[in-house]
Amino acid sequence: MCFSGISVFAAEQKDSIFSIQANTSVSPNFIAIVRYVNNLTLNSGGKLTSEGDTEVQYGYIAGITIELQQYNGQWNTIKTWSSSDSTIVSLMKDWYVASGYQYRLKLTHTAMDSNLTVIESFISYSKTVAYN
Repeated sequence: MCFSGISVFAAEQKDSIFSIQANTSVSPNFIAIVRYVNNLTLNSGGKLTSEGDTEVQYGYIAGITIELQQYNGQWNTIKTWSSSDSTIVSLMKDWYVASGYQYRLKLTHTAMDSNLTVIESFISYSKTVAYN
């Protein structure tokens, strides 16, 4: 589907609610969040680089929480970073991890008003990487 030049990708439909695939553009349902980034890179020696951005419209405050998750029968958060800033917030963090597991990022992107009240929030997940 395409609305006003913004692409929306429907992954599945459950009870008339669409699930949106991870993408750097957002659907027309968003009021304040205009762009996001969620990227996980495995480097040599077990160093993971976590990258996340949230961009909001002028007048809002962007917030981001990055949760580095490890899979051991279920997804468990092993490290968390958070930040906020006006209009655009970016975080890039490195973390060394143990071999033999899969890892992913769970990012919570938020837009807040001047009183730090959350106006909009959504969660995105990175690709899963295996460190063997």
